[in-house]
Amino acid sequence: MKLFRYYQAKHALGVLDELEIRTSIPNTLNDPFELSPNIDPLQFTQKKTEAFLRADHNVDYWYAREGRKFGFTSRKAYKRHYLKDIPRRAAELLPKVPKNVEVVRKNFADDFSRRWRIVCASRVPDSILMWSHYAANHTGAVLEFDTSEQPFCRITNLTLPVIYSEKKPDYVHYNKYREFEKSLFTVATTKAADWSYEKEVRIIVAAGKPLRDSLYIPISPASITAVVCGCRMPAVMKLQIRAALKHPHFSQVRLMQAVLHRSEYALTFNEEN
Repeated sequence: MKLFRYYQAKHALGVLDELEIRTSIPNTLNDPFELSPNIDPLQFTQKKTEAFLRADHNVDYWYAREGRKFGFTSRKAYKRHYLKDIPRRAAELLPKVPKNVEVVRKNFADDFSRRWRIVCASRVPDSILMWSHYAANHTGAVLEFDTSEQPFCRITNLTLPVIYSEKKPDYVHYNKYREFEKSLFTVATTKAADWSYEKEVRIIVAAGKPLRDSLYIPISPASITAVVCGCRMPAVMKLQIRAALKHPHFSQVRLMQAVLHRSEYALTFNEEN
């Protein structure tokens, strides 16, 4: 699969020189509606709340908080006591659910950002709106990436098309991690219908290693297969991009020039030598 990223000229040149791309911290994305789900408090029934409290991380949490205070010297002994007490704890927790849900909703983007980064890309290279918004009024460039190359081929299961919707996504809490993660990523890849022209694909990347400074992901030179120069790109920037592409590891890269269509509101791309 080929994916496209729109850049200011200097940032496109930076990708070619440094062989890394900058990920986005989710809570800094330009749309304030990002990662702002709808969470229905009614999903947390007595039964589901009990199942939530049985999760190992909750056992660990409460053992650390009250285990020794109650005289337990081992997690195993405390767990037996804790599990017997779960129905009471769940009944006590239920009235607090609406308030807790609102806190989770407000902090959703911040909490997600502690663990994940996002690489935003598009399935199309010729959106005149995105050339205007993200490529500095057509003075920048679009880079074409081949997702069968590193690092994209390692994270294909987390390369997800964006869903465009008139309503916010519903976040449903699951106790099983795989379902829980899927629910998280549904929220992270749902945007307002107004953004549908972007035809966006998002790559979800765990924060931390191998990211440099928890932001920059290294890429293989082979993953870059084309550079499209904007119709208004300054000649000096185009010369610098040409110079960068002379490196032997970019022998596969096609250099393209965006040109305004004569009779339509559209762009055409001419391949250059």
